[in-house]
Order: sequence, then structure tokens, then C-alpha cells
Amino acid sequence: MALNIAQLGVTVSNMEIGGHIFRHICDIEPVRNADGSVQLFAPQDRYAKKDAYPLNRYGAGPFCKFRIPGKLNASGVYVFVIGDAVHYIGECTDLSRRLNMGYGNISPKNCYKGGQETNCRVNTLVCQAAMAGQAIDLWFLETADYKIIESTLRAANRTAWNRV
Repeated sequence: MALNIAQLGVTVSNMEIGGHIFRHICDIEPVRNADGSVQLFAPQDRYAKKDAYPLNRYGAGPFCKFRIPGKLNASGVYVFVIGDAVHYIGECTDLSRRLNMGYGNISPKNCYKGGQETNCRVNTLVCQAAMAGQAIDLWFLETADYKIIESTLRAANRTAWNRV
């Protein structure tokens, strides 16, 4: 069963998930073309060793670029919310770095075997949602217990974008 934030008592800037209070950070808004469409990128084409390695299973994209505020250098648990449903639960040691350098800007190397498949997969899902006109919100719980909390939340909630 998908986690539905409408059932969780959302306030203007806070949301409770599994007994934890998350705060709204920002909307995830990909770079757009002049006509308003999501600008697509193919970083895999720039990889110097592209002929030496096969793409990973998510390496073909499509990919977009996005950024969140750069001064959120805290560890914790983050969630991507579309509409009233939590789609992804993740953990990090530095939120801005995880989102901006991981998901938001796919490096060419990550598209190939041995690269960060998760970065490619999540970016593609964000890109597809944005192309479908869906608003993606980022929520965050700052905590030193991020690994335990993320694991507990993922076990208790089947989200659309997390792998089992």
C-alpha cells in the first residue's frame, strides 16, 4: 500500500511520516526549455570510455538537471512527494550534495556499469514525472539516525520509486 500524505495530517511546512516530522525543503524543478518543456540531457555520450563499458540498466535516461538550495549540509532522511503520495524515501549525510551532485546532475560515468545506478534511476523518474506535468516536492528530516529511520520507513511503506 502506498504511503498517502493526505492521511498524515500535512501542515503548511511540516509533515509527519512514521512518527517523524519532516519539513518541506522545496519543489524539485528541472531545467526547462524556452517552450516550458523539460530539457533532456544525455551525459552518457560525453563519457571518454563509453566504448569500453556497457550502459547500466538505467544509463540510457532520459535525464534532466535540477538543483535544491546549496546550504542544506545536514544528514537525514528525505522523501520525494508527488500529489499526496510519497514516491521515494532516501538517506544522506549531506542533503544538498546528495541531490545536487547525485540525482540532479548525472555524471557520464554513472551511466555505465560500475556507476551509480540509483542516481540514474531516480533522475529518470523525476524527469518522467516532470514531463507528465507532476509537481515533485522534497521533504527532509534532519537526524543522525538516518540509516535506521530510512530503513524503518522503507520497510513500513511501499513507495513507487524505492526498490524492494
